[in-house]
Amino acid sequence: MDENKIIMLCQIVSKIIDENQLPDEDAVRKILEEKGKKEEEDRGTCLATVIEKELEKAIKSGQICEEHVGLYKSVFEKMIRESEIGNMPASELSDMLIRKFVLQAEKTYEMDRTRLKCFTGMLQTGLNKMAEEDMLRFVPDRHIYRNYLLCSDRGIRYIENPYTVEETEKIREWIDSHTNDIRGLALGLWFAGDVSLVEISNMKKEDAHKGILKKWARARFITSALKLHSQRGDYVFMVINGEPLEKLTAQGLMMKLYHICNKLGIKYRKINKDEAMVCKE
Repeated sequence: MDENKIIMLCQIVSKIIDENQLPDEDAVRKILEEKGKKEEEDRGTCLATVIEKELEKAIKSGQICEEHVGLYKSVFEKMIRESEIGNMPASELSDMLIRKFVLQAEKTYEMDRTRLKCFTGMLQTGLNKMAEEDMLRFVPDRHIYRNYLLCSDRGIRYIENPYTVEETEKIREWIDSHTNDIRGLALGLWFAGDVSLVEISNMKKEDAHKGILKKWARARFITSALKLHSQRGDYVFMVINGEPLEKLTAQGLMMKLYHICNKLGIKYRKINKDEAMVCKE
């Protein structure tokens, strides 16, 4: 007898005990058949159907604010409802297919991390719901955004913030009070999330306002940096002491964070040049 049937029998026995009733053999068989039929129907349900229901719940409950509803719906229509994987029966889904699904979305949205996060957020919610309802034949990853989006083409690894909330707030306060410090501004952009040190150091002016970088939490650091060296140089973050200007390096930013932590009495925790912080906004 497989695990699912054992679980069903346990549920039946529990119901008998709770209701103090003893059903006959036909009644037990009927219950088993109904539960088996429901499981088959569930496994035939697709991701798009589940995600759409969960999305509507999130909108009605206010979990997704009104100004972002259009964004979520457009991502749902483009990447989930119209996709092959999104319309596959739950029984045909696998971990490998989900990884492929995420890579397809990443290719579509490239540097638009906002839409990519909408996609992975909805996908995570849908898979969690399907796992909860025992619709899947595999255990889905609980951290799709972080674990699947390794961005091998960009050489990026996503990590949680290595500093506590209190430590991060102190670092941000120092950065905000030293707006003429170009390295501090670059670190401010890193702590805004989704961008690695090497991406920051290599960021050219023409790429400075793409996708996620348009958001105020990030754009303000870019704007402040550009004001420091006006029209000179090709990169956003450049050393302004002397001529010609030189772009910052990831190693230099790591050293800057080390010195800031020393000044603030915070234990320094190294951030590797290829690491970007998972943004939870």
